[in-house]
Amino acid sequence: MERVIFIFIDGCGVGRAQPQNPFFLAGSRFLPFWQGNARLPDGTPVAAIDATLGIPGAPQSASGQTAIFCGARATEIGGSHRNGYPDRSLRRVIRERNLLSLLSAAGAKASYLNAYPAHEELFTARHVRIEPDGSLWFSPAFPERFKRMVSVTSCMLLASGQRPYGEKDIRAGRALYQDYSNRSLIEKALPLPEFTPQQAARVLHGASGRFDFILYEYFQTDLCAHRKPLEECVILVRDLDALVGTLLGLLDKGKDTFILTSDHGNLEDLALRGHSRNPVPLIAWGRHGARLRRKIRSISDVTPAILELC
Repeated sequence: MERVIFIFIDGCGVGRAQPQNPFFLAGSRFLPFWQGNARLPDGTPVAAIDATLGIPGAPQSASGQTAIFCGARATEIGGSHRNGYPDRSLRRVIRERNLLSLLSAAGAKASYLNAYPAHEELFTARHVRIEPDGSLWFSPAFPERFKRMVSVTSCMLLASGQRPYGEKDIRAGRALYQDYSNRSLIEKALPLPEFTPQQAARVLHGASGRFDFILYEYFQTDLCAHRKPLEECVILVRDLDALVGTLLGLLDKGKDTFILTSDHGNLEDLALRGHSRNPVPLIAWGRHGARLRRKIRSISDVTPAILELC
């Protein structure tokens, strides 16, 4: 498998070219998430793919992410959108098959690059595991406040047996926190450096040299859309645009493949202040970009299409 870098950004759809769309207001060059002939600066098309799974109502995180990372269809997620964290039935799907485990089984070196600073030991089999029926087992040391906050990607991490990255990995430039800047950690007095978007891009690029496949999850987009004013959302988008642009500048278009997508709409239309039924963007750039754009029409197609690259 040639090198694949996958950035998952939560809560970003393809909206309209209007003042309520921070991507449009920011003039994003690498995240042009508005309707029309959206392309990256080098001409790579940005596709719009379905996130509804054919289910009525607004798409949600738990079901959408299970669709992305497990190739799950509407029937497998119970025919309804599930918000927040996966329930027992979704965890059962994640345990049985997920992108990290499937890639590893195919012989690829795959890594989830998100760090769990101060909590990396908790998210190991010693303290939490997914049982065959999808229920969660916790050790007595596992904090009560975290028991309902085991995300889809955390379940993937547990199911695949990968040990989480921690503080020392962030400091060494081997991993990133979900807030790649580390500002929220610094505010909690953790002794970590503040990363610029450019520095974060270099961490991703460096990690991609050690693995066949890396996955990085960024969910500040969804949080910002729910909680922050338009001006702060525009700043966040500009920084994220700089990260993606820097990363693509470091990669080799003839050898590397870069993928970016989302689970549901939100940030692209702040007039709604909630999830939308808009399609979500698919950036598939580089060596296998055109092939992936042909294969992927909905979020459920992402994992099967990636596995075909093995």
